[in-house]
Amino acid sequence: MRNNNYTFAKIILFSLLIGTATSCKRDKDEEPVPSPTPTGYTVPATYSFSVVNYSGQSTRLTMLDSISNYMKMGNSGTVLSGTQMKNMYSNTGSPFGVAALDASGKQLKNKTYLLEQPYFDNLFDSLALVSLSGTATGSNGIAGVVTSSSDPSKKYLLNANGLEYAQVIKKQLMGAVFYYQALETYLINLPIDDNVTVVPGEGTVQEHHCDEAFGYLGVPTDFPTNTLGLRYWGEYTDEVNPAITSSAPLMTAFLKLRAAISNNDAATRDAQIIVVRQQWERVVAASAILELTEAKAAFADDAIRNHVLSEAVGFINSLKYNSYKQISNTEISNAIAALGTNFYTISIADIDNSINTINAVYGFNLSAF
Repeated sequence: MRNNNYTFAKIILFSLLIGTATSCKRDKDEEPVPSPTPTGYTVPATYSFSVVNYSGQSTRLTMLDSISNYMKMGNSGTVLSGTQMKNMYSNTGSPFGVAALDASGKQLKNKTYLLEQPYFDNLFDSLALVSLSGTATGSNGIAGVVTSSSDPSKKYLLNANGLEYAQVIKKQLMGAVFYYQALETYLINLPIDDNVTVVPGEGTVQEHHCDEAFGYLGVPTDFPTNTLGLRYWGEYTDEVNPAITSSAPLMTAFLKLRAAISNNDAATRDAQIIVVRQQWERVVAASAILELTEAKAAFADDAIRNHVLSEAVGFINSLKYNSYKQISNTEISNAIAALGTNFYTISIADIDNSINTINAVYGFNLSAF
């Protein structure tokens, strides 16, 4: 494949450019706002309120399922269509072949962080181009499918530098759509949203926007007691929970937030917005560290190592989409840069450098990953 170093470098360069647009950063020594104890009302144990509607978010999660399933076909040698993937991304021309999605009026592209939309279109084209080499065996300098040395059932389509575009796309769309929309479209505007006028089937605007943010988390209403059917961030919240204790704090914050809105408790509402932001950011950072740690554990296996490193790239870049993030844009860029431009020649020291750059901000117990 031609120009692979350039394509890989574009991912890093673009992350540097986009970082300048989300540069607001809380001071690291700033303490969370104390959470008042709700009085005069009960916070339910599950996300069960009188009117809850996040059907649009569920639809978009399913759209990413479909795009991901299509991209995976490249691992078996199928030549992928960049046009098809971009049409699925924008829901153009009934691309899913499923009426519930095609006629939904929903799409992922117009919910993606605006400046990144061309970036994802370019990634889809890059994946399609790499898929032309899907019948070749990939290796350093050669695009193609790489098979795990420890598990022959695991095969991944990689570019000549070992990058798996499908995983960068999937994980970074989790950030650029789900995480970004929840925090930067819905939660950030809750204090100024109407909380008086009730819309049938949705509740007030504040209630509905809280529900929509919750819908992007991808968890059941009785999470974390119930972990069946976890999707995207819900799955990773549960996966990193043993290391960072993320599941209960994040769910509890959402429950308190929604109950506070329905009971016009502005102080609790505003405090819980901060808690949700902080806890969800911790999940994103921990997800990146989890994948980087797995890359070290599978370091001798080109397929597995490069697969999880590609996931890590998507997660590290996803940290950008929170205007109140703890980590700086420079630290995000340094964590990406530490991984270099060729996963076939990466060292464990490089991976540790990326992990340590991230963890200098969050202070996780790395031995727990």
